[in-house]
Amino acid sequence: MKYIRKLILLILFSLAYNVQAQYILSNNLVQNPSFEQYDNCPDNLAQLYKSKYWWGLSSEYFNICNIGNVSVPLNIEGFQNARTGFAYAGFLLHYHSPNTNNKVYIETIKNILNDSLKKNSRYCIDYYMSLAEYTFIYIGQPNVIVNYDSIGAMLTINQVKDTTIAILCDTCAKFTKSVIGIDTANWYKISGSIIANGGEKYLTIGNFQDAIYWPTGVWGVIYVFIDDISVCECGYNINLGEDTTLCEGESLILNPNLPNATYTWQDSSHTATYEAKQSGTYWVRAYVAEYDITTTDTIVITAGDDSFCNPPLTIPNVITPNGDSQNDNFQIQNAESYEIALQIYNRWGVLIYETAGYQNDFSCKDCADGVYYYVLKAKSKRNGREKEYKGSLTIIK
Repeated sequence: MKYIRKLILLILFSLAYNVQAQYILSNNLVQNPSFEQYDNCPDNLAQLYKSKYWWGLSSEYFNICNIGNVSVPLNIEGFQNARTGFAYAGFLLHYHSPNTNNKVYIETIKNILNDSLKKNSRYCIDYYMSLAEYTFIYIGQPNVIVNYDSIGAMLTINQVKDTTIAILCDTCAKFTKSVIGIDTANWYKISGSIIANGGEKYLTIGNFQDAIYWPTGVWGVIYVFIDDISVCECGYNINLGEDTTLCEGESLILNPNLPNATYTWQDSSHTATYEAKQSGTYWVRAYVAEYDITTTDTIVITAGDDSFCNPPLTIPNVITPNGDSQNDNFQIQNAESYEIALQIYNRWGVLIYETAGYQNDFSCKDCADGVYYYVLKAKSKRNGREKEYKGSLTIIK
């Protein structure tokens, strides 16, 4: 069947497609991801096994080392340069017989990963695909709509058995994507993600939908090239930060900071960031279409009372600047919460010290013992409230 179909040249099919990006947490687990390594140069069809770590029932290995029907860029399936290096794989995503809607034939490609997947961890799977030029669909009936196949990736603990029908597994970690829009000229990124059950080590790429039977009279071949495959642990958790308290006049910019995501906030807005100006519960839902991932986070903001936003200043009335490191400075408790302007006067009203940004560093070691007076203006760093304090300060050496 496979050799007969390669003699058929009918209607070529081409369209267009789009993709995006991801957060990677680990190295690529796929061995020989772009098919560059090989044990022997392929010299015929159905020799994917000659590429190291890869195999698949009747699937092809295309390499520039061959000058015949499995070469790169020109081969029996069409013309395509490798996306990376000088090699790629190819396989029959779907073949449908012209005689009956029950004759369906598919192929897959398989790889053993260099490490097993971790339970409950998310893994992002990416690969690049191009439609072969010898793909065709012949419609023998007018006004018939063909349901195109999908392509996907499956991760399993045990090796998937070779089969020529769609691989079905409800409990396997897998994803599928439509091939509608893939054309013959370009490489298109196919992306998806799975949550590992734990222990998966075999990767299979192929058709995992229920067998899609085209109507009688509709027949054809969908053949694809594959290159640059990756399976990486990936993370998409967003973090709006710890629950916090805001004071009057303050606001907080909430930033999920997840590339290529669309956001929905608690008020149904869709901005990339959100400014919280008052107390309440804020949440965001982020969706990454490329990997069909939805993640959420919530933050609770409370309104601070005056004791929190403007902690009371404790101002000493005696200092002993004698160099024993005990009460040497005019040390004001909670001064860090304020911008403090300080003036110190002697008993005759003469200004002896002044600063607009007091740092708890006044000691007046050269001052005579006695009573002094201060005028202190404190401006809250949180909400700008200002308050003036006046009092006496006794210096004892």
